[in-house]
Amino acid sequence: MRINPYKPKDFDEFWESRVNKWMVDGIRSCVVSQTNIGATTLIFCYIDFFGSLLKRRGSPRERFYIMVDKYFAPYNKKYNTYKCTLYENFRCSLVHEGIMKKGTGIFRSDNPEDRDYQHFGNHNGALFLDLIQLSNDFYSAIKDLKRDIDSDKKLKNRVLKRVRDDLKWSLPEEINS
Repeated sequence: MRINPYKPKDFDEFWESRVNKWMVDGIRSCVVSQTNIGATTLIFCYIDFFGSLLKRRGSPRERFYIMVDKYFAPYNKKYNTYKCTLYENFRCSLVHEGIMKKGTGIFRSDNPEDRDYQHFGNHNGALFLDLIQLSNDFYSAIKDLKRDIDSDKKLKNRVLKRVRDDLKWSLPEEINS
């Protein structure tokens, strides 16, 4: 059955159509087609977005950090260690300038030519991220966030308020907690 992303019947349908189909599948499509900068840009934009669901008020940096701390650091503590670099040199540079700042780069662990690189590895003085690992960590973080939303009524209400009031995304009024 096809879900209408503009008229979800409930929160789960909203999540499936807007998050899984639009966001997650968009990243997967970029990864599969080896549109590496596109996938990386989307991941960092969406980290910022999902952070805004956790912390409605505050700077984009604060919202980015809260998402990294809570949902990425459990998979690799280096996300927390390098969150400032991730925000400034990846997220801000890609979103505002269209390129990564000098001293950063991405590689793919599924590419034999990239076998000398490591996720959060220093290669010739530059911090490199493995797009495959980054995308897998993103998918896991989003699943963990959904689990927390489903189990925490207060968080779910905060997310619903952000989605309805701030983003003006269509959700039936009867969808509450």
